[in-house]
Amino acid sequence: MAKTVAPRGFARERVLEAAQGLFAEHGVSGTSLQMIADRLGVNKSAVYYQFHCKDDIVVAVFRPVFEDIARVVTIAEAIGSREVQREATISGIIELAVRHRRTTALVHTDPAVVGVVEAIGEFRDASRRLQSILAGPQPDPATLIAIAVLVPGILGAAADPVVSDIPNEELHRMLLDCSRRLFAA
Repeated sequence: MAKTVAPRGFARERVLEAAQGLFAEHGVSGTSLQMIADRLGVNKSAVYYQFHCKDDIVVAVFRPVFEDIARVVTIAEAIGSREVQREATISGIIELAVRHRRTTALVHTDPAVVGVVEAIGEFRDASRRLQSILAGPQPDPATLIAIAVLVPGILGAAADPVVSDIPNEELHRMLLDCSRRLFAA
């Protein structure tokens, strides 16, 4: 009798899914490779077979978020006025935060993720370009504080269990309204 074989990449996706859930529950630093293996019901060597180290898992889990940030920034940079760029960027960040609810809160709050962002050039570049669009060429302290509240606030709010029952479209609209009020103040 032939043995059933999972499709190529299936084991890797299972590791990423388990890691994503554990990162959301325990943070990156609070999650070990053994915990990931235990969640999957395999031994740790099976996890190592898919990824050489935990940092590789962290990069793979957060890569879709940073690819989306880079896409949002690239689109916004192609738009004419600074205000329209800022509006497009905020809307794009909200959209990706809602889409990646399980992981986005960790982007700004987990020191291990922040470390990965700084270590990976493309992630660091996307983050700095985002900051530049939101802040403008010579930001005043009030603008810098608004951005410091806005971006982590959007990411955290989208992932907050309190709002998990709010439909994506409604959550997007509400976060956009809150963001506009913050910049209007």
